Amino acid sequence: MLKIAQNIGLIVLSLLVHLYFYNSEHIKKFDYDFYDFLTVHSHKLEAQKESFYPVIIDIDEKSLHQLGQWPWPRVIDAQIIDTINRMNPSAIGVNILFPERDRVSPRSIQNFYKNFFNLNLQFSEFPEEMKDNDRLLSASIKKSGATLSTYFSNSPYTASHCQNISYKQNNFSNIKSDFNASSLLCNYEKIQNGVENFGFINAWTDSDGIFRRIPLFMHYKEETFPSFALATLLSFDNYINLNTNDSTILVNFSHKKPKIFSAIDLLNGKVSSDDIQGKIVIIGSSIVGLNPTYLISSGEKISNSMIHAFVIDNILNNSFLTQPDRYKQINLFLSFLLSILIIILLSEKFYVYTFGLIFTASGISIVWLIYAYTHNIYISIGYLWTPFLYFFIVMLAYHAKVINKERQEQEKLLIRQSKLASMGEMITLIAHQWRQPLSVINGIVLNMDMDYRKQDLQPKEIYDKKFDEHLNKIEETTAYLSKTINDFTDFFSKNKKSERFYMEEVITQVQHLSLISNYKNIQIIYRKKENIALIGYKSELIQSLLIIINNAICACEQNLPLTKQGQISINTYLLKTNLFISIEDNGGGIDNKDLKKIFDPYFTTKEKPHGTGLGLYILKLIVEDSLNGKISVSNSKKGATFTIKIPINIEENNPIQTRKLSRKSLP
Repeated sequence: MLKIAQNIGLIVLSLLVHLYFYNSEHIKKFDYDFYDFLTVHSHKLEAQKESFYPVIIDIDEKSLHQLGQWPWPRVIDAQIIDTINRMNPSAIGVNILFPERDRVSPRSIQNFYKNFFNLNLQFSEFPEEMKDNDRLLSASIKKSGATLSTYFSNSPYTASHCQNISYKQNNFSNIKSDFNASSLLCNYEKIQNGVENFGFINAWTDSDGIFRRIPLFMHYKEETFPSFALATLLSFDNYINLNTNDSTILVNFSHKKPKIFSAIDLLNGKVSSDDIQGKIVIIGSSIVGLNPTYLISSGEKISNSMIHAFVIDNILNNSFLTQPDRYKQINLFLSFLLSILIIILLSEKFYVYTFGLIFTASGISIVWLIYAYTHNIYISIGYLWTPFLYFFIVMLAYHAKVINKERQEQEKLLIRQSKLASMGEMITLIAHQWRQPLSVINGIVLNMDMDYRKQDLQPKEIYDKKFDEHLNKIEETTAYLSKTINDFTDFFSKNKKSERFYMEEVITQVQHLSLISNYKNIQIIYRKKENIALIGYKSELIQSLLIIINNAICACEQNLPLTKQGQISINTYLLKTNLFISIEDNGGGIDNKDLKKIFDPYFTTKEKPHGTGLGLYILKLIVEDSLNGKISVSNSKKGATFTIKIPINIEENNPIQTRKLSRKSLP
């Protein structure tokens, strides 16, 4: 029941995590990273195709150097358009906004001097049609059928002639778009009026500063307008099939860049007609001050004109990508289902199935991702793996904590079971320990009875003295019996308290509790140099030494035919703040191949009825976890040597215990 409640709680937590991630910037960032990794590496694997359709006429530094700073007289812009138009392109797109009148036009100059200086300038040598540069540019645009630029924004101001602008009788009234604008920046009235082909040049980066997508349509005053790239295409083909219902497209930058020609080279006749004929020509600028640049996932910066050139190429080659919102929702739902399965599998400790499920889901998602990508769809795979991986890490941490708690409880249980498993031997030892003292008491009682019967034959002083001697012996013997009971009670006590004790006490109790009294031809030798005081867990240290001593006794017993006399030596010495306890026997040692496995659980060299393989494993747990020490084993000339290293003051090595216990509470 508890496990079911825990699983329900984890499922609710998973749901909350997924709901949080749906609109968070974290999931968007990771999804961007997935997309960038996919596009950058897929582009490296496939050969770059030539960008056949678009060409860029660039107003670059070289052009500005020869023709002067921007803005140029619009007669130059008209000349550029006319020159391109004579080379028979498929379409011309002007990625430049002309929001105000041309102030260097001859007619503008006449008006300026008339208004400010009351001077009537005459340009008699100028033909009438060349006195107004805006009219010249407008004529060139209309003659060539060029597409103009507009810009949508949410500023409160829109020029009066831009407010009622409409695109080709609003052919896109049925198209939905998520992008709405409250104002429109269009071209100067003389230039904009009568022009049917125009589109917005808006482009922006994602939240991480990388450009990936561009809208194809935007709404303004309940009408739908196309992007500049799409409008340029529609200027010569009204039946472009976009094959998408999405508001934006992901621009595919895998093709080679369109050819770029300097505007001054075009005007100087250095650009061949073959480079322009049949192409879609975009007039723009790569100068940072004239045209914004955008960082793309490859780390390169490109201009607005280059973006629209790529969009044109993508549409004509049907190579652009879309990112439908439905895949975000599908992936988030799949992530939630995957999380539920992981919760169930981990709760049942089906680790192989857990990682098998993750591996299978990864493989399927990769295949799905690649298949969709080859069909120009990005399935927003980040919405599947980002929330799942976050939740999976949380689940692993939680599960590790649960497993660690279970392991600690299991270790405590094993240690307790180890003590209980020794009870049969302990009862035998108690009986052995008590048999002789009870016989002594019985003999004393008999002697007292005999003396009582003879009390008339002896002087009272002698009788009283003998009676006192008998009572003293009984008292000593019962004290010994009581001490034996205390030793066993302390050993089996559940209370684990840090206490101050001496090493000699521990060795004495170990000798009382061990199997040594059953063997007359095996002896324990304790070479005491000093009676070392310790602060720690006395019961755990006794149990550790008992495991080693009893194993050594069994080894010495098996080796008696060779040694005739079993011997177990205990040595203790201090090194800085650590106590080293060395226990060496002459039981023949341990096979070298078993030395590395001797502390493994369920590994034993004894026959099955006599060994569980848990003794030395529990010994290692006690020494490392309870005593904060280390244990090692090696072979000596005659047998095996176990070495235990523990701190003489466990409180100084355990900050938690130090806070719980104080020196004042110790004897």
